[in-house]
Amino acid sequence: MLNFKEEPPSTKALKKYFIDSSYQSHPGDMLDCVAHMILAIENPKETVRIALSYMGNHLSVCRADAGFATPTDSEYTPLAEYCNQDTHPPSVSSLILANQHEVMQRVWRSRGPVKYENVSNNEMLSDVREVFFSIQSKSMLMQRLVWEKDPIGISCVDHTIKEHEWDDSEIDFMQQFCTNFFAPLAGISNYWHNPTMHQMFKKPSDSELAAIRLAADGLSYKKIAEVLNKSVRTIENQLRNARLRLNATNQAELIKKCEPWL
Repeated sequence: MLNFKEEPPSTKALKKYFIDSSYQSHPGDMLDCVAHMILAIENPKETVRIALSYMGNHLSVCRADAGFATPTDSEYTPLAEYCNQDTHPPSVSSLILANQHEVMQRVWRSRGPVKYENVSNNEMLSDVREVFFSIQSKSMLMQRLVWEKDPIGISCVDHTIKEHEWDDSEIDFMQQFCTNFFAPLAGISNYWHNPTMHQMFKKPSDSELAAIRLAADGLSYKKIAEVLNKSVRTIENQLRNARLRLNATNQAELIKKCEPWL
C-alpha cells in the first residue's frame, strides 16, 4: 500500500489506488460504495456511515456498527451504526464491552470474521450474554479492522429478529470489504481529519520507544536519561509527546498501549 501518512491524499490518488486497480477483482456495487467513501473522506463519521450502510444492505442484516480501539484497550464501544428501518433494532451507541474478554480478544486475533451464532445458547458468551441480550443480538459476525498492519477497530453485523447461520459468501464478503476498503479508508479519514482519533494510530518514534521500554522496567526519568545519555528534560518531553500521540492519560496507560511494540 502507498504510504498515506506522509501527506493528506487527494481524492484522485485514493480513486486510483482503491478503485482503478480493483475493477477486475471486486463487484461494481462495492466499488460504488468505495467511491462514495472517498468523496466523504474529510468527514470520518460519514465515511464510516457509508460503509456500514452498504454492509447492512448487502448482507440484509438488522444492524451494522463499528468502533475504533486497539487490542490493549480495556473497553470497546461502537461509535457509528446502521440500523435497518424495517426491523428497528436497538441502538448500540451506549454499549460498552469488556475489550479484554475472550469474546473480543478472539476477534482481535483473527484475520477473518468471527461468528457468534445462537447467542442465547452459545457457551462462549455465557458470562457476557446479558450485554448482547440488551441489544437483542441473536447472531453476530465480527471483523477486526486493520490499517497498515495496525489493528484500529472492529466492525460487527448482526441479526436481532431471528437466528441466522452465516454462510461462506457472507463471511467472504465481510472479510474482503473490511480488509481491502473499509479499514484503510476509515483509517485514512480518521488519521487526517479526526484530531482526537488519529493519535491512536501513531506509533512512537524509536527514541521514544527506547525511553518507554526503560520506563516499563521501572526506571526513573533520571535513570532513563543516564542510560540513554540524554537530559532529563529530553526524556520528560519524549514521554509526554508519546502520551499525547497515543491519547494516554498517564505513564501506566502509555506503557500498556505500547506493549505491541516493546
